Amino acid sequence: MYQGEYGFLSQSNVVFGQSAASAIATEITKRQVQRVLLVSSRSLNRRLGATASISASLGERQVGLFDDIEPHAPLSAILNLVNCIDETRPDLIVSVGGGSVIDTIKVATLSHAAGAKTTQDIAALRVTVDEKGKQVSPVNPHQLIRQIAVPTTLSGAEWGTIGGAVDTERNIKDIYAHSQMCSDTIIYDPELCRLTPNELWISTAIRAVDHAVETILSPAANPFTDGSALHALRLFGRSLSHGDQQELSLESIQESQFAVWLATVGLMRTPYGASHGIGHQLGAVAGVPHGLCSCILLPAVLAYNAEAAGERDAWIAEALGFPEKSASEACLELIRRLKLTDNLKDAGVTREQLPQIARASLGAYFVKNNLRPITSESQVLEILAMAWSR
Repeated sequence: MYQGEYGFLSQSNVVFGQSAASAIATEITKRQVQRVLLVSSRSLNRRLGATASISASLGERQVGLFDDIEPHAPLSAILNLVNCIDETRPDLIVSVGGGSVIDTIKVATLSHAAGAKTTQDIAALRVTVDEKGKQVSPVNPHQLIRQIAVPTTLSGAEWGTIGGAVDTERNIKDIYAHSQMCSDTIIYDPELCRLTPNELWISTAIRAVDHAVETILSPAANPFTDGSALHALRLFGRSLSHGDQQELSLESIQESQFAVWLATVGLMRTPYGASHGIGHQLGAVAGVPHGLCSCILLPAVLAYNAEAAGERDAWIAEALGFPEKSASEACLELIRRLKLTDNLKDAGVTREQLPQIARASLGAYFVKNNLRPITSESQVLEILAMAWSR
């Protein structure tokens, strides 16, 4: 008999199939907020003009526009946003972009609520992991400034009550947590996602595949999370394609967005495993983008976990459309079909970086919760060896 607990997130609604500008205008009117800070990546704001219609819909209620976003959310960029929040005093933040935008906002709103004034203050808010593998957060402010997210990638960051940020002094990616970090409203605008480079779109899709897979293989999985995660894999298996993003049908883009929604059903309710935990440090140490971390590590971690996974290994392969293969082989087949980098060597990682990645990974929350226990650096190095060259 299953025993456990599943907590629902502090989220109001999901809007899909509408233009972001129209949906945001409706949300702002409904909430009766007067001060809105718009946050975006530089490319979406400056090069692609994706924020123009949203700014127009906000009108005088927009108190600022911040686009000083850096990949992997370094603490310096988070502090810059904290300072912007201090200056503009928003009631609400609207984000346009992918995981780096959303995570920067998450950690910045927590830091703002906690009164952080330096990068050292922010670092002190990071989550630690106790001897039982449970997350321990040093602060829990009563109220964060909430976020309306307009995701333009498939990372699923909009759903999480955790955010990742890189401490460049320690060269480690830390986790920050709060129940209000998840986006209060999520707006899925397929048309806007045609601006996203196809490689970024499909690589972040593999990140979401990773969410679904490690939900199914979580020690805390249950039938509710199994059903959603498996259907996410089915949708991804048929909706993803390599090519010109402008030529993708809106229906295909939307199907991938629904898949992300389904894939994140376990996020911080059923702890993920080593693909996520090692991937965080791979990004911090070697600068590999989140999506490619999953492309490289997920097949290796699945091979490492195969015996412990039992019948669930076959569930994953079948859902992805490869019933004759193992889960590791099925994920690798999908990654290669999408023509994505699938190994550490081709991603520019050096052998000299592997011990550092292993050391940083060993104490990570997700590594501690991997289906097949990982208790030594040598086991992490075993996984990295499988991911080195294919």
